[in-house]
Amino acid sequence: MEPHSDAPAAPQARRKSPLHVRVATKLRREVVEPAYNSLAAPVYGAVTHVATSEPCVALTFDDGPHPRWTPQVLDVLARHGAKATFFCVGDAVREHRELVEAAHRAGHAVGSHTVSHPDLLKLTTAEAEREIAEGHALLGGLASPYFRTPFGRYGVGLARTIRSLGLECVLWDAHVGDWLQLPPGELGRRLDDALHPGAIVLLHDAVTSGGPDSRPDREELVAALDEVLAKRAGRYRFVTVPELLKLGRPVRGMYEGGLRGRTKRRLA
Repeated sequence: MEPHSDAPAAPQARRKSPLHVRVATKLRREVVEPAYNSLAAPVYGAVTHVATSEPCVALTFDDGPHPRWTPQVLDVLARHGAKATFFCVGDAVREHRELVEAAHRAGHAVGSHTVSHPDLLKLTTAEAEREIAEGHALLGGLASPYFRTPFGRYGVGLARTIRSLGLECVLWDAHVGDWLQLPPGELGRRLDDALHPGAIVLLHDAVTSGGPDSRPDREELVAALDEVLAKRAGRYRFVTVPELLKLGRPVRGMYEGGLRGRTKRRLA
């Protein structure tokens, strides 16, 4: 998300673009880019979910580890016999490696999420490669070969960089806005609605990048996770991303999907 300032922006007069420019822009956004992404997705797309009839879901947690919230998430997962995948930020791994080790010992998968959580599409190729490679290297032998881009930002050039490092990019097909200030009970309802066979669900055990409407504490997430795992016991099996990929055909996309019926926003 863009840096937030409490100071109101000064009003600026906007001149309307010429008609031919507006038409060309609309054509590019609504026709050219979707067509290009559709053609590129089978080759360069990130994994967004898995086509399977198995009642299995991959819960994924970004931006950690966090000294307060990650242990609570691990406790809830253990209580319900659920496995998950943690996409860790390198700066946090340096400070709390013991939490990554605890997740790994408990049978969860560990992937990387860069060193400092930048928007990789705003970096040079060399800068992006360094962020990805160093972030993954910090995990050492704990790392699976899976990586997630911050904010779900993705493109063909970035896909090539990720693959050149021997990594597979995993995004998601459902998010629940767990970083937002939500009405009581809404997070649990969203999480429950997001579940379907083969889903990869975006969650956060820490919030690295937020805004004025963000909620960095994870109390509601922990409670919602506990509630939904109890409710869905026996109906769904919660597995790691590597386990889910063995159960069906990976579905790829150039951009992350969105939770059906929810506002699509990039934050990872």
